[in-house]
Amino acid sequence: MSDLENLLDTLSETCIYVIEEKSHRLLYFNCLSSDTSYGSAALGKICSEVWPELCANCPLNAMEKDLPGHIICYSPLLKATADITATRIIWGENTPAVAVVARPHQLNMSGKQVLRKVEQVYVKSLVTVFDECIIVNLSEDYYVNCQKDPLWSGIPEQGDFGEENRRYAKKAVHPDDRQSFLRAFSREAMLKFFGEGKKKITRRLRRMTESGAYHMVEFTATRIEQLGDEQYWCVLVYRDIQEEYQLEQQRNLEVSQLATAARSAYQMVIAVNLTQNTYHMLEYNRFPVKNPGVKGTFQDLIRSELSTVHPNYREEFLQKFSHASLIDAFSRGNHIVSMEVPHLGDDGSCHWNFTQVVHVDTPYTDDMIEITLSRNIDEDRRVQKEALEKERRSKQLLEEALEKAEKASSAKSDFLSKMSHDIRTPLNAILGMTELAQRHTGEEDKLKDYLGKISASGTHLLGLINEVLDVSKIESGSVQLANENFSMNHLVQETAELVRLSMERKHQTFSLTTAQGLHDQVLGDNQRLKQVLVNLLDNASKYTDDGGRITLSVAELEKQDQRMGSYCFVVEDNGIGMKPDYLEHIFEPFSRAYDSRLSKIPGTGLGMTIVKNLISMMGGTIQVESEYGKGTRFTVLLPLEKCAAPVFTDASCPTAAEETFPGLRALLVEDNELNRQIAKEMLELLLVAVDTAENGQEAVEAIRNHAPLYYDIVFMDVQMPVLNGYEATREIRNSGMDRIGELPILAMTADAFAEDVKKALVAGMNGHLAKPISIDGLKNALSNCQAWKQRNSEQSPAQ
Repeated sequence: MSDLENLLDTLSETCIYVIEEKSHRLLYFNCLSSDTSYGSAALGKICSEVWPELCANCPLNAMEKDLPGHIICYSPLLKATADITATRIIWGENTPAVAVVARPHQLNMSGKQVLRKVEQVYVKSLVTVFDECIIVNLSEDYYVNCQKDPLWSGIPEQGDFGEENRRYAKKAVHPDDRQSFLRAFSREAMLKFFGEGKKKITRRLRRMTESGAYHMVEFTATRIEQLGDEQYWCVLVYRDIQEEYQLEQQRNLEVSQLATAARSAYQMVIAVNLTQNTYHMLEYNRFPVKNPGVKGTFQDLIRSELSTVHPNYREEFLQKFSHASLIDAFSRGNHIVSMEVPHLGDDGSCHWNFTQVVHVDTPYTDDMIEITLSRNIDEDRRVQKEALEKERRSKQLLEEALEKAEKASSAKSDFLSKMSHDIRTPLNAILGMTELAQRHTGEEDKLKDYLGKISASGTHLLGLINEVLDVSKIESGSVQLANENFSMNHLVQETAELVRLSMERKHQTFSLTTAQGLHDQVLGDNQRLKQVLVNLLDNASKYTDDGGRITLSVAELEKQDQRMGSYCFVVEDNGIGMKPDYLEHIFEPFSRAYDSRLSKIPGTGLGMTIVKNLISMMGGTIQVESEYGKGTRFTVLLPLEKCAAPVFTDASCPTAAEETFPGLRALLVEDNELNRQIAKEMLELLLVAVDTAENGQEAVEAIRNHAPLYYDIVFMDVQMPVLNGYEATREIRNSGMDRIGELPILAMTADAFAEDVKKALVAGMNGHLAKPISIDGLKNALSNCQAWKQRNSEQSPAQ
């Protein structure tokens, strides 16, 4: 403390204080000023909060532009008439301020006249500050009313304080607040409070106004110590604070509404006054994290919160939420400071909370106010983590898919290269043998040899094309499985017959074993299952040396199930086997093992892909075991629905095809000239009379231009100009001709898949012949037609 301050503190009759001119906040006050404030004076406080009784006669109002202000009035600070001056100064280095000096006024007039004038000024001052002023001697139970309002009618201006105070309370104070008034301001209560050392008693209560309405007022009783310690003197005043109270209620309502709204979304809501360095907890439901308490200093709040923050995040927490950091952020114009904070809970776990500190602009105070909002985000982070993990997995899957696509592209390129070789090989044989046949037309033995090799090469080429088309159909999802009743024993026998001849040519031993008690009748796709088994047996034969051994065994598992059967098919050979590194890729498209011994074995690398996909579509599984140089075993498990009734075949269908069919007349519908020539000549070789049409429209006209059942059978191509085969068939069936529904119409088309067969049947056709056609295929179709004609010969019209 400086010598000047020590000197000013020694002044016993002069109050000196300095305020900032703009904000009226205290910058300095001497000891006498502090004593007159009843301990409320503090640096930074607004002078009206410390000495509100001076506001009515504020000396600053008397200041002119460049001149100090001067007034003479009663000074509550000195409790006497005083000369008060206000002078502008610069405080510190550059703070505009006002120095206020109050000292006892020295009279220079006649005593009573001056004193009376001063009393008038004093009373006037009180009137401007307070609506009511009563001076009371509590010890003698006596009062004097210095400022009276209309509610005092009937109450003396002076007299017995205790009795008149009770009358006043009954008349002026709101009934609900009357007991509170008497507990604070009755003679007995004030004697007790002042006897305990209190200097001021203040209560906010409702008081009746002149209009009859109640206003919130602030009653104050202040002890007057200068009159002696032997007796208790006090001054009683009240101040109407209705507007201030309403503003405060509005502010509390807004805070309450804010807290109510925030409670639905946040587990912790705190109101903080950074200027006053205080906080008040409005909502806390952030268990199991420790509660910092209902209220206290801001430092206590930060200290409590920091103790629960994960050590790795405490530095960042302080950088954002310390007292100095928040004031700095808000002063720079930031309105929100936020952070995701991990808190260590009492349960030993780390709980994440999203904490926001929001600066609140309010018209009710100049203090810096903020609201702290915090909500648990454990679930949000879990969902975010799952989303990131899902994104990572998706990215990984995309990368894997890209890698597979690149491998598939590489495999496809390799496949095309190999397919080029595999396709050109039979093509070379077909074209070469054809050229040789043309040069040896007169040599029957050579011609037979050439034509046999052309036929074999054509069959092989057709197999290659069928495999490629099968894979394309399966990958596009357009393959549909049939669900037909068939005999398991017949299926495996037919499969064995299909592969037995090729195995006999290589002198391989083939054995078929069917387990006893096998349930024979099942529902499924007979043709696709046969395709799977034939493919596996063909592979076994191709990759087994001459003289090798191949077996097919069929058994039923879980026979006790009366509805579903689990069938096990095992294909085993003692062939060349496969290396372990290739086993992982055996079912991939276009894959073939790299082995010099396989270079002369034809294949596309698609057969096992087709097998795997078909088995999966049928709900089954396939496993492969192989040892390089010793052989391979494929195990297929398929669920098939059992049938109680046996499969019946049409007894009218011949079991063996006839060789020729004289007397049959056929209509051949084919737009391709070469295909038309092949089919026509094949039919004529079978002694069938043939008429031809080049499109569907010509076929319809040919049927309509002849008597019903003039033709015994129609071979209908599908893809044709003008009218396709399906449309032509529908027009024929809808022609209205007698018995037209009995005319056999067979699709003869390159559309060779199961769904193509279904389309033909839906269009009204009776059957399906897949191109390339053969004599044997035509014989079977004509045999069925011959049987139909014999059954209907009595009803057929003369031809």
